[in-house]
Amino acid sequence: MSKKNRRRTAPRPTVVFDFGGVLSAGHDPVPDVHELLGGDIETLRQALWAERPAYDAGACTAAEYWGAVAAAVGIQQLSETEVSEVQEADNRYFLRLDPAARALIHDLARNEVPMVLLSNASQAFGEAVRRADWFEAFGFALISAEEELVKPDRRIYEILLEALSHETGGVSIPSAVIFFDDREDNVAAARELGIDAHQWPRNGEEHPEGTAHGADIARAVLASKGIPLD
Repeated sequence: MSKKNRRRTAPRPTVVFDFGGVLSAGHDPVPDVHELLGGDIETLRQALWAERPAYDAGACTAAEYWGAVAAAVGIQQLSETEVSEVQEADNRYFLRLDPAARALIHDLARNEVPMVLLSNASQAFGEAVRRADWFEAFGFALISAEEELVKPDRRIYEILLEALSHETGGVSIPSAVIFFDDREDNVAAARELGIDAHQWPRNGEEHPEGTAHGADIARAVLASKGIPLD
């Protein structure tokens, strides 16, 4: 057999997306949560994000997380129904897809390009996102709270690569993973493992004039890799 015939076929790329600020239309659920909890909105904002890392890491329950957020604005206790209501408001906010991101997902799905979701999110959000109509285009979702690991922890990327390796005969090929995330530290951590990672300017925020939309950046990257989008 010639050396040419012994060469391996190039691995099929998998496109991996973060969710909040990348696929979601925005990254500020505070006004929606404030409608339910009231109080000083900046105090609420500070508490919501200060408590979020533990919630996304699976270190506390929904009742504990939202209870701590509510306590910051003077609500001493939330009922089980109230916890569910505020969680649903948070889910609804984030599940509103950015139109350009939705179009990109549609084009990738139409061309049968494998996609995966890798998100720092709560278990409750993970359950909600899997019920979304567009999620059928994704192979699977890796949710931080379910793994009890959050990006940019190296181990969550290793879990991603291990899961993808089953599709390549148990061989991990980081360079075949094209990853988009809005946080620079998450992108840098992925690149350390050899993943082809790119920063997506966060949806819903102001950016310097001339900054391209994340979906446009992604389309340019994917086109340069020969991934069909037409």
